[in-house]
Amino acid sequence: MKRYVLLVVLATAGLSHAVTPGTWVHKSEADFSKGEFVSTVVNSLGQVKLARAIKVILAPKDAPQIVSVISTGPNGIYAASGADGRIFRVRGGKATRFATVPATMTVSLVHTPRGLLAGTAGKGAGIYRISPAGKVSAVWTDPKVTYVWALLPGVKGVLYAATGPKGKVYAVSPQGKAEVIYGTDKTSGNILCLAMGDDGKVLAGTDRNGLVVEIDPAKKTSRVLLDAVEKEISSLLVDESGGVYVSTADVARVSAPATPNGAKMGKAARSVKSAKPKLLSKTPASHPARDAVPVDEEDGPDVHEDQKNGRSPLPGPSPAAAPGGQGNAVYYIRPDGLIETIFRRPVAILSMIRQGELLILGTGSTGDVYTVTLDGDEVARIVDTDASQVTSLAATRDGKVYFTTANKGSIAVLDKGFVEAGTFTSPALDAGQIARWGTLKIRASIRKGAGLLVSTRSGNLADPDDDTWSDWSAFSPATDGFLPIASPAGRFIQYRLKITGDGVATSAVESVQLIYQIGNLSPTVSGVLFKPSAKPDGSEGGKGPRAYRAITIAAKDPNGDKLLFRLEFRDLGATNWIEIADKLTAPKYVWNTRTVGDGKYELRVRASDSPSNPGASARQAMRISDPIVVDNTSPLFKALGAKSGKKVAIVSGQVVDAGSRIVSIQYTVDSQADWRAVLPSDGIADSDAEKFSFRVEDLKSGDHRIALRAVDLYGNVGYGAVTVTVAK
Repeated sequence: MKRYVLLVVLATAGLSHAVTPGTWVHKSEADFSKGEFVSTVVNSLGQVKLARAIKVILAPKDAPQIVSVISTGPNGIYAASGADGRIFRVRGGKATRFATVPATMTVSLVHTPRGLLAGTAGKGAGIYRISPAGKVSAVWTDPKVTYVWALLPGVKGVLYAATGPKGKVYAVSPQGKAEVIYGTDKTSGNILCLAMGDDGKVLAGTDRNGLVVEIDPAKKTSRVLLDAVEKEISSLLVDESGGVYVSTADVARVSAPATPNGAKMGKAARSVKSAKPKLLSKTPASHPARDAVPVDEEDGPDVHEDQKNGRSPLPGPSPAAAPGGQGNAVYYIRPDGLIETIFRRPVAILSMIRQGELLILGTGSTGDVYTVTLDGDEVARIVDTDASQVTSLAATRDGKVYFTTANKGSIAVLDKGFVEAGTFTSPALDAGQIARWGTLKIRASIRKGAGLLVSTRSGNLADPDDDTWSDWSAFSPATDGFLPIASPAGRFIQYRLKITGDGVATSAVESVQLIYQIGNLSPTVSGVLFKPSAKPDGSEGGKGPRAYRAITIAAKDPNGDKLLFRLEFRDLGATNWIEIADKLTAPKYVWNTRTVGDGKYELRVRASDSPSNPGASARQAMRISDPIVVDNTSPLFKALGAKSGKKVAIVSGQVVDAGSRIVSIQYTVDSQADWRAVLPSDGIADSDAEKFSFRVEDLKSGDHRIALRAVDLYGNVGYGAVTVTVAK
């Protein structure tokens, strides 16, 4: 059937404005993360602050492609190349070449009372000592060892070495004699990190199977503390209570992007957020040096769905003990053995140190540095480098944090203070239509010595850098009140925050609310749907004639206004409309078609936004339905007759319906409850008039009454009967 639809929109002349203004609210990490940060950061509490101050010591143009590891010592800061054997020393804020070890790459550095020690990989892999003058001497090498991933000083000058690819931990004496305290020739993989646990126990983290193992060096026995769902353990830190912080760097969990949490987090939320990742390659592990190749009125509603990654204590050390999820994690193994997740994002955590009450994380594939409170309540991305990986971190007693990067290689220092100025620029916000801008309200904590300013610009193209956009308005102080927006009317708008400080203090922006109003647009009615029903409430099911029509109106208002509906009907082809219902607040109605005669009708729906717009500013839309068939009359049997034979009767006739097609024909003999189906003569029930003829077998001699019934499309039932005499 050809669809019969007419759409009419009724509108008043001129531009009227909707009563209810629109509101954008940014108050979570997800809200702010889509903007542009220049010397500013956003944390998991949804606070925008100044970034920590950074000084580049060795720029990429002077550094190797991969700067693999860094270590602090009494004579300076030392960093190593992951592409060759070079070691740099940082003094007075300058980096100079200090020594070269005879190996392909240096992957671990540690200071001991006997000097700087380097763990190397590739050809010449082993442990080397570098004197204060830069002289290099071999401490221990083994042709079966290709990687010395980590070094851990023990008691009496013993040095523990984490190695690969056989996955062994060695205890190396001051004389260079080594013995295996963990691992066998049958094991494979890498031991990537070490830490000193309670009672002289050594903790080791593995790749491939993601284990944290506690090793007793004296007994050469071990037990598993954590079997993580991630395949690679990258860092271990032991706290003063004996608990262990564990970071992971499983590349398979880096490739799947995730968005930050849209919920505004408070301290009680105990959840962390996710950042958008880039892909990181891994051979055999994810560290580049291991690659062998270099609406509340105050706050308003959240604008994103909440995705919670909470902190959850779980028993260990079975595989189910470590909570899974997207991205890599920092776990905390409590002294009682329970495991908590305090950080999870789709990045590889390549390095981890502790500074006071914060964990500092160096990550790939985004080359970011994060801080995480020890309880996981607050997460902040404090550095966004131009490199792919932040490979190593080291803290000094004066509160500075040195870090190294790879792809681009560099050495930089993170001061404990803040930059003195930074900006945050929102993405272009789309009102959908030309809008008048109202006010902008900022909720922020402005510290002494810090300041906060705001500016806006607007335009009618999605690209805010287009020349047709307005200039940025003059910066205005962000007060506690509603600030009028000075930018001209348009479809798109941006705001820019300028945060200033004295190097010690920073303001914290907690929420930005921007109010706008677009012209009142007409509602739309995209469809008028109806469904026959046997029940007065229009629901499905039920037996008997389907005299009710459950009408559903598909309508919406671009301004989000409340709608009222008016429903009318008329005979198909007639001129005038008759009202069925008016001022319907819900887009549905059940029509009892027994109140009209059989026939074909049209329905007309009017949708008005008058509840949200006064007088002449209200608008409405109208739509006419497809024709609706009303058929409450039963089918009628005609020309009904029967012929008899020996034990057989042949019944024939026709059944017709005035309004719809016949859907079934049945018969029964001598008032039995067993009704049997009959096909029309053409084999299909597909019209409003059907001829039929059928045989009734095995009849006894005498009179028989054969009753028939027919059902039309709307459940109306018609009956007929014929008497036939069967001879003996």
